[in-house]
Amino acid sequence: MTAKDDLSREQYGNWLRLVVLAACMLRIALVGFAAEKPEPFDFPDSHRYVRVARNIAEGNGPVESRTALSATDPVYPTMLAWGIRFGGRSTAAIMSFGRAINGVFGVIVVALVAAMGSRLYSRRVGLLAAGWCAIDPILLFFNALVLTELPYIAMLMGAVLLVIRFRSSRQIGDAFAAGVILGVATLTRSSGLFLPLLIAGWIVLVNWRSKDRLRSIAAAALMLVAMLIVMSPVIYRNHRLFGAFVPVRTGGGASLMEALGPWADGAPGMDRIEYPQVPPGANEVQRDRVYQDAAIAWAKAHPGDVMRLAWRKLARTWSITMNAPGFQSGFYAIVCWLSVAPIFLLTIVGVWVERRRFGWLSLLLLPAAYFTLIHMVFVGSVRYRLPAMPFLFILAAVGVCAILRMNVRRPGGTEA
Repeated sequence: MTAKDDLSREQYGNWLRLVVLAACMLRIALVGFAAEKPEPFDFPDSHRYVRVARNIAEGNGPVESRTALSATDPVYPTMLAWGIRFGGRSTAAIMSFGRAINGVFGVIVVALVAAMGSRLYSRRVGLLAAGWCAIDPILLFFNALVLTELPYIAMLMGAVLLVIRFRSSRQIGDAFAAGVILGVATLTRSSGLFLPLLIAGWIVLVNWRSKDRLRSIAAAALMLVAMLIVMSPVIYRNHRLFGAFVPVRTGGGASLMEALGPWADGAPGMDRIEYPQVPPGANEVQRDRVYQDAAIAWAKAHPGDVMRLAWRKLARTWSITMNAPGFQSGFYAIVCWLSVAPIFLLTIVGVWVERRRFGWLSLLLLPAAYFTLIHMVFVGSVRYRLPAMPFLFILAAVGVCAILRMNVRRPGGTEA
């Protein structure tokens, strides 16, 4: 084996253990720091998840309040509820439990990045991508936030890895398992509701000209059926509460008003909305429809403003520096420019290197394209691009190997 050949299995295993160990140590240290000084890691959404978790632990279901019976994605508060059942009654204790959960998922993400990079390209690519994932400052920061990002990313990565495995194994069970995970992921972060449809389309399209086309169509359909089975208890509950089809949660109308209206600037700001009147006694779904209609009416009357807001949301979502007011100092700007900018540039190199291998390239770019489009409609933030970043780390590692003239793929690697 020459210096530019791929790593041996033993070398890869030894280095990966060091990367995972470093990921564990960094996350343990960060979770401990956040427990001592929680102020920088205190986000409003975290307190909403805690309120819902308390209701779940008390047997009331994923309820935030009497007027918000189904306004929160249920899986993450259900995880937090276990912290309450284990004796963590205070908000601080529940938050610490949530950060510990996120730390575990953060390490899982590192391992999944290594597995995906190694399977698609080479062990060297997988290891480089995992190494960056372990130390990436923004992703690491979100390990200490009691938010859904890390669990959702881990589930999405796991599901996509199963889809990749199906491409070579042709085992329908891989597609079914991917659908199960995608169902749980969607109940964790409902903004990803339509991403599985795109993944199913990818499964069909990359096999459209093959003799195994029907099997791929069946696998894509089965994946979506499995996802629907997982989500069905929540769909049933919402239909029982509201008499309407609500696949995950309510609140989409208010979120659309937050993003489209005279008060909108592309950033989160529910407190700025001037809500229209709703009929007395209207439930959550009925309120959502009123708010949605108001947002759409404003958008139709102000197409130029909609386009300007879309550009602003795009810029916020893919900003090199952080958008939050407390994280715009010179120190944070330097950290972001030294970490984010190189990844973006190396990803561009990786995309260019892989431009002729469109199958896998399109799969790796799919989350970035999907969440970009979603948040050009809804509000934009660095937070909302995070599910795409581990996939971009893999492409950035491809870029590094190409620049250093190392082999990007092992001979006989998976093709798509």
